[in-house]
Amino acid sequence: MIEGLLEGIRVVDFTNYLPGPFASQRLSELGAEIIKIESVQGDPARHTGLKREGTGIVYLANNRGKRAFR
Repeated sequence: MIEGLLEGIRVVDFTNYLPGPFASQRLSELGAEIIKIESVQGDPARHTGLKREGTGIVYLANNRGKRAFR
């Protein structure tokens, strides 16, 4: 993977669950700044499945390195 390819690009992510957050995670790995906008209740993946410190691990895995706002 070419690190830094998307350096200086800002992406606003309105996605939930798995496919969208996974795609924006890949953009983040290429250097894009990802700003995740969630509903007041948060991305449903926050509350689904196995949890670490109260947050779903699928959510944590696919949203690392992003700034999230509710």
